[in-house]
Amino acid sequence: MKLLGELFSNLFLLGLGVFLAVFCLMMVLGGIAYIGKILFYVFYPLYFLTLKPVIWAFSTIFQTRCPQCKAFFKRELVDYEVASEEEVRKTVDRVDEGIVYSNELFEPNHDFEVTRQEQVTFVERTILNHWGCKNPLCGHKWQTEEFSEFEGSLNS
Repeated sequence: MKLLGELFSNLFLLGLGVFLAVFCLMMVLGGIAYIGKILFYVFYPLYFLTLKPVIWAFSTIFQTRCPQCKAFFKRELVDYEVASEEEVRKTVDRVDEGIVYSNELFEPNHDFEVTRQEQVTFVERTILNHWGCKNPLCGHKWQTEEFSEFEGSLNS
């Protein structure tokens, strides 16, 4: 009987220790998540106001370079042409939303949402852009391809 009493007391202490360890771990993880959320709300606006415009400015400036002479603000659109234009059929998901109004006095109105698939005609267009360098010493010419698609048909 004494052995059984010691076994149960040891199991109880072991269970209590495991419970406290898991509780402490959850409290630490919750604190880290809470601090992380605060840091996100503090630093994301700072990123959006400082680093994001700098990244945008550098990417915009580097897009104006000539690939031959590497000069900035020398890219000039000389001409463009539609290389290909074709109609394709694609399956898209549409969401219809609405409200079902009740006739009862104290029954609330119900929102509903229906998701359906629909076959839609898209126009896929490939545009070939012809670029030239504004620098008279360089005069490099190159082409880029631009792909776009939109819902509709060629007839409309």
